[in-house]
Amino acid sequence: MHSYFQVFFVTLKEYFAYRLNFVLWRVRVVLSSLITLFLWMGVFDTNISFGHYSKIQMLSYILYTGLVSTLIASTRTSNLANEIQSGTIMNLLLKPLSVFGYYASTDAADKLMNGFFGIIEFGLLVYFLKIPIIPPQALGFFLFFFVCAICISFFINLLLSFIGFWTPEVWAPRFLFMMIVYFVSGTYFPLDLLPPTIYRIFLFTPFPYLYYLPAKTLISGVQSPFIVQQLVCAAAWAFFLFLFTKIVWNKGIHEFSFWGK
Repeated sequence: MHSYFQVFFVTLKEYFAYRLNFVLWRVRVVLSSLITLFLWMGVFDTNISFGHYSKIQMLSYILYTGLVSTLIASTRTSNLANEIQSGTIMNLLLKPLSVFGYYASTDAADKLMNGFFGIIEFGLLVYFLKIPIIPPQALGFFLFFFVCAICISFFINLLLSFIGFWTPEVWAPRFLFMMIVYFVSGTYFPLDLLPPTIYRIFLFTPFPYLYYLPAKTLISGVQSPFIVQQLVCAAAWAFFLFLFTKIVWNKGIHEFSFWGK
């Protein structure tokens, strides 16, 4: 455990060594949030409500989604694909560390840094844009969905990096997949605005449990008609992806080969 704490603190120090990169990344996140906020503000300039959402509900949802996605989507696992391709993963395999534990530690540091600044940015947006915000609801259920979302995101990102065991084309599938995820996970609009049948189908996929459910729980509390399905599916996807990631890792590492310099 001490080794993983060391990995955690070393990762934190990297952010202070490469400050400009991190600042530019946070600027990009803020600009993305502003674009989405201004879009919805424009919608409510001519509408009292959109679907069954009032202006305060929608803007609260967008802000909470931005904060949740900052914590959940931040990851360092993309480095793993490069290490597989270059063969430097051997340096990690020869150490008394679990690859899963190592990247969980780096992700924890990444989420701490992004989460800290994400909360500050959240407060500044609310203050300067004078956005009325709904106080957080059902924090117990939110924490459950939040933990499941972190696990789901972590294992999905590992699986995308494991593509490097079989092909050097890793960046394009990751980029395409993440763009699709941002749309179907409720980043830009609440998924329950979709037709009911499509919404119910989406609840059986892992994507609503990344950003939509945590943010929706914060503004609306428990959705009683679907709460059992949501709790079971969130935990089931986290557990299934853990098992599937282990299987893919074991298969990949047994077929792993590289050409050294």
